[in-house]
Amino acid sequence: GFITIVKLSRMSWLTQPLQLYRLANKKMKPANSITLFFAAAAFTAMSLPRLVEAETDARTSGQRSLSTSDDEKRKQPDDVSSSLTNCPSYGCPILPRDMYFDEEAQEALKAIRNLQVKIEQREEKSGGLEDTEVDNLGSLSLENALDRLKSAGGEDQATLTLIGYKGGKVEDQINQDRAFVISPFLIDQKTNTDTFPKARLMGVFDGHAKLGEFVSQYSVSELPKLLSEKIHSLPLDQIENDEKAVKQILIDSFVQMDKAAPAELSGGCTASVVLQLGRKIYIANAGDSRSLVATFQKSTGRVNIVYLSREDKPDLPDEKARVENMGGQVYIPQRVGASSRVIYVDSYTGVQSGLAMSRSIGDWDAGNVGVIPNPIVEVLNIETLKNIQTEEDSCVAQIDARTGETTMDINCITNGEEKKDDNSLEDDVEVFAVSATDGMLDFVNVEDIARNVAASLYLDEGPHPLSACEGLISTAAAGWWKSKDGKYRDDIAIAISKFDS
Repeated sequence: GFITIVKLSRMSWLTQPLQLYRLANKKMKPANSITLFFAAAAFTAMSLPRLVEAETDARTSGQRSLSTSDDEKRKQPDDVSSSLTNCPSYGCPILPRDMYFDEEAQEALKAIRNLQVKIEQREEKSGGLEDTEVDNLGSLSLENALDRLKSAGGEDQATLTLIGYKGGKVEDQINQDRAFVISPFLIDQKTNTDTFPKARLMGVFDGHAKLGEFVSQYSVSELPKLLSEKIHSLPLDQIENDEKAVKQILIDSFVQMDKAAPAELSGGCTASVVLQLGRKIYIANAGDSRSLVATFQKSTGRVNIVYLSREDKPDLPDEKARVENMGGQVYIPQRVGASSRVIYVDSYTGVQSGLAMSRSIGDWDAGNVGVIPNPIVEVLNIETLKNIQTEEDSCVAQIDARTGETTMDINCITNGEEKKDDNSLEDDVEVFAVSATDGMLDFVNVEDIARNVAASLYLDEGPHPLSACEGLISTAAAGWWKSKDGKYRDDIAIAISKFDS
């Protein structure tokens, strides 16, 4: 079974997450972790050969890559990770590396996995390892591996991506997903950081349609700049305390970004971001990528999702009503699991298309018939979340299985003043956030994402955060392989970060 598959594939580099996550399972015991990472190993064994088969099928059947044509080669937009020599005024972003097609990143990720497995094996035999022994394990030291990947994360935050496969030659594929984590997020570099509220920003942007990667690249570059400039215009006391003003800044920034995006010809993207300003966390979402905020209680190992952004789907009653009021049409498929769509004519291709979301950046043709860039924004208080997570009085979001709507427990949105003096409880609870594109969310449920991310951020014996992202992406890729018989896989991106006050 499992061992035979790995030997046949000659690609065992992704089988290690299963062993790695056993470390986390000692405390976390997530019900589906073992199943998830067996699936990741199966993806390793079978998905990449299937991509080669699919490429051959495309050639023989006359199909062409969705991302290129014979007479027009699209040039990938400049990636901020390669173009930045100095950090922008808003801070130094960490940006995703491709976990397979970026060979340097692949080697470093493999070294981190192998090192942790060797440490576990040595500890089982001898009861522990000295620091010098850890440094000497593996061909690439942990220090060197982490240094190679420092542009994509560290112990407190991480982001990774995996390019999809959409037909045609593997080398012609274009990754339209983008992500970032910016910590600290600088509102004003001259501000005294001792008195200025702690700030960080993270998010994902999933490009779609032809040229969608240009819109997602523009968004990941411009949104931090817009937010930094607009928040800086507020008086200092308003930055941390005026929720209404900050929410309006988020909405205005999405709308402004939409108007200036390079979408004249075609393309659009989702935008799902999490912004911390002092004690407040703002979640802003437009499209079908999603962000979640969760807590981890150190004394019990319990993980609670306290907020999950909505997938903005056209068949939701409020979204459908808006589209139809603007003269648009919503297509609702009969097949279970298929997405509803806003019908529009793409002015670049002249072809009638269907957009699988009701809010996005770009997509100007769909915007004429009711698709809007305005995000739904929610606000949480970190101190409230830390102080409310007791056995008797917990804060857990209720997620509607049909619509994806999140109903926050009243405990999540109280001001927390009654328990503010309970410092021991506050110290026991950690807050973190995850943003992910639908390439992951279509095949990995949010509970498993939250549990595995929590293990990587807070458990000493858990995986490194980059390894956790890698394992979750692998699991999603396995789902795509199984569902599409290796002939299609969406781009996948994830960003994770601790959030503390």
